[in-house]
This record gives sequence, C-alpha cells and structure tokens, in this order.
Amino acid sequence: MDTKERIKRKATDLFNEKGVKNVTLREVASALEKSYGNVTYHYKTKNDLILELFEDMTIETTEIMKSFQFQNLLYGILDAPQKTFDISMKYLFFYVDYVEIRRSYTAVYLKAEENNAFRKMNFMKILEQLQIQGILREELTHDDLNYLMDLSGAMRTFFFLNLRPENFADLELKTKYTTYVNNLLMPYLTVKGLLEYEAYLK
Repeated sequence: MDTKERIKRKATDLFNEKGVKNVTLREVASALEKSYGNVTYHYKTKNDLILELFEDMTIETTEIMKSFQFQNLLYGILDAPQKTFDISMKYLFFYVDYVEIRRSYTAVYLKAEENNAFRKMNFMKILEQLQIQGILREELTHDDLNYLMDLSGAMRTFFFLNLRPENFADLELKTKYTTYVNNLLMPYLTVKGLLEYEAYLK
C-alpha cells in the first residue's frame, strides 16, 4: 500500500471515529508515525484530502451500480441499498458530518450537490420507466416522483446519522437498512409492483 492510500485509510478511520472537525492532518501524521510534511506533501490541506475521499467514494459507488439489473429495473432499485451499504459505512463521516462539511468544505459540498443532481436525474428516468411498465402507480406526477427521491435520500441519511458504535456489531444491520429503505416504495407500487416486490423478497 502506498503512502497516499495509507493516509486516506487512516484519515477515514479517524474522521469516522472523531468527526471531521476534530481531526487535523498532524493527527493523521502522528497516527501513521509519519512526519507532518510527509502528509502535506500528498495533501496540502484537509480540504484536499476530504475531496479526494469523496471522489473515491463516488468511484466505488459507480462501480457497484454498473451491475444494476437494467433488464429488471425494480430488482435493480431494490438491490441498490444492499450493494452500497458497505461503502456508506466505510465513509460514514460524510453522513454524520454533512453539516460541518457543507459549512467548512465548500468544494466537497459543491461536488456532492453535483453528484446528487446527476444521481437524481438518472433515478428519475428509472422511476418513469417503472411507471410505463406498470410497476409504479400511473397517477404519480413528476413532483410525486421527486418527493419519493428526496424522501429516500433523507431516510438513508437518517439511518446512518443515527447509528451508534454498538450498532456496528449487528450482523443484521445491512438487512435492516435494505428493508428500511425498500419499504418506502410500497405505497407507490401497483398491484403488479407489489407482486414483483414479494417475488423479490422470496
């Protein structure tokens, strides 16, 4: 493992443990038994480091989503929380410290907003296709689908934001998260959609 990768891994661990605001590059260097100059050679500021971690998270998520089952869009959406859960846990501080990141790390926040807008645009196309397929209720408007996406994002954030260290040992945590997120879809599904959802669960 090269030095940059070691810095990123140690910083991620410290950010998750103590919060972004409470970790300095000097502390990262000390934890790695490296000089401060060695760390700042690779990352001049903490902002640079956090921005690269966000980009890493985006790349990892994108790689997983490439396996999305486009031949069965509903199953693809239902699989997504389980597939991305470990990445969300790895970079938990992005959820827990979102307000701090928004306030103090503008470049990271703007990148996150850009990423979210792109994700929502693609998700909207999938939801509209599910309407055409008779999986989602026909009477749902564009605003309804936007609300569903916003609600889904809020619920995901709420889940990770409220985790406690004692929760991490729960072997069923990923299953609970997947169920928590996916059950949100149920009121929006047609009879056909509910039958497919039940088939997926089996």
